[in-house]
Amino acid sequence: MKKNNLLILAVAALGFAACANDETTAVNEKLAESNAISFRANVNGHMRASSVAEVTTANLTSFTVNAMVASTTTPYFSNAVYTGTSGGTYTCSTPYYWPASESLDFYAYAPAGNAQVTYTDYKTFTVTPAAGTDPTGQVDLVYAATKGKNKDSNSAGVALNFRHTGAKIVCKVQNTSSTLKFGVEGWKVGYLSPSGTFTYADSNTDGNNTGSGTTLTFGQWGSLGTRSVNTEYASTFTKKVIAASASETALDGEMILVPQALTAATDYASTEKNAKLNGTFIAVKLYILNAANDALIAGGVEAGSPTTIWAIWPIGGYNWEPGKKYTYTIDLAGGGYYEQNNNDGDDDLDPLLEGAEIKFVSVTVDNWTDYATNPIPVPAPAP
Repeated sequence: MKKNNLLILAVAALGFAACANDETTAVNEKLAESNAISFRANVNGHMRASSVAEVTTANLTSFTVNAMVASTTTPYFSNAVYTGTSGGTYTCSTPYYWPASESLDFYAYAPAGNAQVTYTDYKTFTVTPAAGTDPTGQVDLVYAATKGKNKDSNSAGVALNFRHTGAKIVCKVQNTSSTLKFGVEGWKVGYLSPSGTFTYADSNTDGNNTGSGTTLTFGQWGSLGTRSVNTEYASTFTKKVIAASASETALDGEMILVPQALTAATDYASTEKNAKLNGTFIAVKLYILNAANDALIAGGVEAGSPTTIWAIWPIGGYNWEPGKKYTYTIDLAGGGYYEQNNNDGDDDLDPLLEGAEIKFVSVTVDNWTDYATNPIPVPAPAP
């Protein structure tokens, strides 16, 4: 019965990166040297600051370009670094010039020289996100492709629209309980593939999420590394107190990870004590207190103060796809599961709050008991 005790689990909200508050601004055109190849760059996605090292139109200062003779694999130039600023023209320190009559296909990516990205050729990259507890070290690989360009129609600069190849993961918490409160100081996702290979599509990325063939697909990712319970990505931060009946709170540390298929954890890997999970999960580092008097209900104790433990919620049954943001809102009132088996004879997931709720059983009410009284004397009749 253990798996049925949680009231509420995580809810995943799937959405495209570009939303009402995250629209990229229009790029102003500027004239460049008439015959030199230049670019006007735009990143499809967020403009707001993020805890992850996210690439945006505002902070894109350089990218690498490969130019191919149109519809061939013949290089016109390779690995040229173009630099510039948002709203302006991006140029190369060693100018490349348009051919007199041929058209060119351009493939571009950023950031360049990142240790988490292995460059195979002009359209293939292997990405290995940084694990640990600092999401700001993760890489946001963006890519752009635009084909069939020539000098006559692009002398003012070629428009490049970059797309995010990874998936963004965000965690929020709320508390619908009026009797519990929580201390929270971290979250993580686990049982994932540690790497994957992204291959450019043949189609353009023009259009800023409009038109056919402009959206990156899950199928462009392959050669995923072996999933492991030890492959975890975490964010830690100063403790936040989530009060009773608290509304939604965003946790620090948005992540950008390799798109992949998720299979939710259903039990532990074995019945052995401390056996870990067999599938994908999101976890919150927390302790649980009684809201009225701060009595510890779940967690640890050190020097008289409560300490946090990991509580997990299974997630899966779908794919993380490139360019999409996945927001998980967890109602902490459900308590979550222990991330390791408590060695209670089975491999079922063990809820933190199992057996903790105060209940009453065998509730009975005594029957009425007859009480014997002396007869009430009858008064003598009046004379």
